[in-house]
Amino acid sequence: MKREIILIILGIDPGLATLGYGVLQKDSRGNVTAEDYGVIVTPKEEALPTRLAILEEGMSRLLDKCSPDEVAVEELFFSKNITTGIQVAHARGVALLTCVKRCGR
Repeated sequence: MKREIILIILGIDPGLATLGYGVLQKDSRGNVTAEDYGVIVTPKEEALPTRLAILEEGMSRLLDKCSPDEVAVEELFFSKNITTGIQVAHARGVALLTCVKRCGR
């Protein structure tokens, strides 16, 4: 018997250099499985706007591939390195914006 997928969740761990993701699927029996995971990487030698565009393109491809029902994006936490925190905030913003534009609110 083929399992019926009732929910697909995309989890995002934002980052400018490396944005991580994982895809979970829940079936009609309540079983949850990890279906995919990986990273979207941006080259450090590129300028910030180019790196953000690469993240947007990667997020768009990922959303096309997995067609999630829900998306969870990690909240930001940083205590000392504000520069890194701002870069991660840029990446998180791109991820959120891409999801809203592609998937709705």
